[in-house]
Amino acid sequence: MRSRYRSIYNTWLFPIILWMIIYYMYFISIWGIMDLMTESPLKDYLGSWYAHLELLMGAVLFGTFFSLINLITDKTRIRRKSFGVIILFKTFLYLIMAFIVFAMIYGTFYIFELGPFEHTEHPENIFESLTPPFFISWFVYFFYTILLLNFIVQLNHKLGPGNLRNMITGKYRRPRDEYRIFLFLDLKGSTTIAENLGHDTYSRLLRNCYHDLTDVVVKYNADIYQYVGDEVVLSWKIRDDNQTLNSVGMYFAYKQQLEKRGGYYRKRYDIVPEFKGGMDLGVVTAAEIGDIKREIAYHGDVLNTAARIQEKCKVWDKDLLVSERVEQKLVSLNGFRKEFMGDVNLRGKGRKLKIYSVDQD
Repeated sequence: MRSRYRSIYNTWLFPIILWMIIYYMYFISIWGIMDLMTESPLKDYLGSWYAHLELLMGAVLFGTFFSLINLITDKTRIRRKSFGVIILFKTFLYLIMAFIVFAMIYGTFYIFELGPFEHTEHPENIFESLTPPFFISWFVYFFYTILLLNFIVQLNHKLGPGNLRNMITGKYRRPRDEYRIFLFLDLKGSTTIAENLGHDTYSRLLRNCYHDLTDVVVKYNADIYQYVGDEVVLSWKIRDDNQTLNSVGMYFAYKQQLEKRGGYYRKRYDIVPEFKGGMDLGVVTAAEIGDIKREIAYHGDVLNTAARIQEKCKVWDKDLLVSERVEQKLVSLNGFRKEFMGDVNLRGKGRKLKIYSVDQD
């Protein structure tokens, strides 16, 4: 439930609040020079409560449109374009929405003139005060603001949700411990597939697989930690046992997504890709590393264990294997079943580890 509220805030409320600030920053510059303006209907209007009302309406409308455009375009093929193309395309859409909102807001002048709240002797002359320089300043301000925000949004997507904020605030400048679960996904038969397809076609296959993973990752609130060749490392910060069940559900949701798109993959690559997974949880150390290229890295035995468990999928011909620590958190497994595979000596480990397989009923 907490993640649901956080998603609503990030998707809808935060953009609206942000655009309230942006709108006020623009109009504050006008209010700041009102003493230098000659008497005019526009000056009377800016000094009225109605200007603040329209400002609020504009921010709410544009913030909503801003979020709506992001949601729609992120579910289309546009998201697969280059970084620059995405920014320019979305900026174009945002500017169209800005003009629409502008027209809607200033269209209320007519309603205002017919209402009981006239604030000038000649409200019809307000439009005479909206000179070409005013519209040019409006366009330039919002164009560069939209371009900057769009760049920040896309950069946040590239770094992973929350990572840009963490780097700006310096959250991980000093290493800190976190309780996390890690899922290692690896393409089955990757060596054979690469030999049959060739490197270029194989790279396109992986890119398609990772695009199909995106919607599932967002739905199940996962963090993509790393892409390593044909392997993807996903992570969740554990707050309760439901987070562990969520990670198991994400694996099978991705499996179903690939099966659903089986026709596409058979036509393009003559295969339907399958991924095997290994999972472990525990305390890891998170730290911001690097100078010229920075990223947030996780260190700890948990990652090594999850990677070794994933290697056992091929030995036992299983899709998903989990450690005993994960199995103990899976109290309720509606729609899934688990099976004890045995005490295993994993490569690089000094003691045996109990491993379980998890399958769908």
